[in-house]
Amino acid sequence: MLKRSVAAIRQWLSPEQIVQEPRSTQDDEACTARRGFFKKVAVGAVSITGTAGLAKVVVDSAPLPDLQDNYIKDSLAGEHELMEREYVLMSDQEKAEMIQTLVDKHSDQT
Repeated sequence: MLKRSVAAIRQWLSPEQIVQEPRSTQDDEACTARRGFFKKVAVGAVSITGTAGLAKVVVDSAPLPDLQDNYIKDSLAGEHELMEREYVLMSDQEKAEMIQTLVDKHSDQT
């Protein structure tokens, strides 16, 4: 079986079987269309790659914010807010009302 397939391949590839036929204009148009398509694909790939590279350069060159300075500003603003607040003691009546509200909400949920 192997000998038959090798013989068939030799016969298929033999120089007598290869006949040079002139190319038709339809084949030329198809080749030109394929070449144009692959050229457009190549140009598109190069442009996408170039754009991605340029975007990476722009992002990498952007200055990084000073995080320590931002942290200090935020901390000072929070401290200032806390210093402006007043500490007021809750009365016993307010405590009782708050506890009763919590008990009522809990009993409504169950």
